Order: sequence, then C-alpha cells, then structure tokens
Amino acid sequence: MLVSEIAHAIARADDPLEAFQYALDRACPAVGATRGAVFVLDHGSELMHAAAAHNWPAQWQPWLGEMRVRVGFGPSGEAASERRLIAVPDVFADPGLEDWQEVAKELGFRALVALPMEAAGSVLGAVTFYFAAPGAPSVPAKALMRTVSDLLAVIAERDQLRTRLRRAEAALDDERPAGATRRETTEDNQATVE
Repeated sequence: MLVSEIAHAIARADDPLEAFQYALDRACPAVGATRGAVFVLDHGSELMHAAAAHNWPAQWQPWLGEMRVRVGFGPSGEAASERRLIAVPDVFADPGLEDWQEVAKELGFRALVALPMEAAGSVLGAVTFYFAAPGAPSVPAKALMRTVSDLLAVIAERDQLRTRLRRAEAALDDERPAGATRRETTEDNQATVE
C-alpha cells in the first residue's frame, strides 16, 4: 500500500521537493527509521544536497539547506559512489565512522542504511534511513527501502528531464525570430522538411 501511495504521489507531483518529502515521510515509519534524508546530486558536481529530511530536530533545519555530501565519502556518499546499499548496524562500534559518532549522538541514531538512487544508468543521489537502536534491518525492510529508493530516483529523473526540457525550450526561444510564436516557427520548420 505504501508503494502505491508513493507512486500515486509521484504521478501527481509538480514539485520534486514535495514528492521527496511525501515519500520520505511515509517510508521512514514503515521501515522503523526515526529519521531520514534524501540527497540529490548537484548538476555537474560530485556533491549532493539535502532535498528532503524526515523528523530532524528544529535546530538542524537551517543547516540542512547548507549541508553537502561528497560522493564517495560517508555512508550516503559511498552508497552513491559504489551503487549499493550501505548498512551500518552500529555507528559507535565502527572505528571508521568516528567522525559520525558526534552527529549520531546529536541526532539520536545508532544505525543507518544508505541506498543509491539510480535511473537510466546514472546515480542521481542517495536516500538514508537512520535508526535509534543498533542492529540490521530485516530483509523485508531492506526490500522496501530499495523500492522507495527506486521511486525517489524516478522523482529525481523526472525533475532532470523537466530541467533539460526548459533549457531546450529557452534555447529555441533565443533562436526564434523576434515576434514569431513557437507554433509559427514549428510550422516553418515542418514546411522546410516537407
């Protein structure tokens, strides 16, 4: 039912940020995550920005807009770089995540799962679920997280396609003779082809 709700929201959403938020707000409780975040790759960069956040403390809200995750660094960055699920059953038991332990204390999480968002052979970002208790999620929870990640990738891909379409239309508008409408220019081009 959750997957159906999210898919329906994607089909109706005009704003990708609203769709990301809707999906994350439904998915986190379903998989037992106390917090969550969607990170989207910045165009032409190796950095991802937070596009949605579930249940983050108020004092972190302004910081989320400024936060950037580098692809290849940290669990979310590794998930995007390696194109695979990264599960950390206990942040405090992993010496390689010492830098994350202070953040984990402040945000109140012990475990996390990060998944890449992939579409059409490209990584578009990552989604990360944060859990209050240590441990690995169940197989069904992991499957649901993967499905949600795929749905989030659809949102990101659709947004990229819309952006490319707007840029292409703007480029056509720049080339159009002064006073000509888009329809007149299209009809002229069709007449030339015929």
